[in-house]
Amino acid sequence: MSLFLSLLLAQAALTATTPQRIPVDEMLEIPPSEEVAEEIVVIGRELEKWKGGVYKQDGELRCRIKTSSGDEDVDAIRCGAMLRCFAPEVETMDRIAAMDIPRKERSEMMQAHAESLKPCLDAAHQAGMRFLAERRVGAK
Repeated sequence: MSLFLSLLLAQAALTATTPQRIPVDEMLEIPPSEEVAEEIVVIGRELEKWKGGVYKQDGELRCRIKTSSGDEDVDAIRCGAMLRCFAPEVETMDRIAAMDIPRKERSEMMQAHAESLKPCLDAAHQAGMRFLAERRVGAK
């Protein structure tokens, strides 16, 4: 696991338990600087290359990268978003997976449930891209 992914996951865990100066939602409402906005576009293009998903192994949710973006930090945005949004839904997805119904129907139900998580994924991607862009621009 990359350092960036570790920090992103730690940030997600801390967000629920510690006060912040500026909540992520509010930070995203503040327009980024021109340099940060340009970096967000670059990161977004890299993110489009990524292909993968989540799976369970030994009772834990994990991220599988089938096609990397070529940038470990960008990969961490997608994996972090998927883990953050899918983790609370594991019980529901396990119930769907255990249903004694035709495989096609079960797959459609699983896909529909995954689609319901799109707003969470979109928000997590936006926050991750902004966080990484701010970090990269600040490091220049």
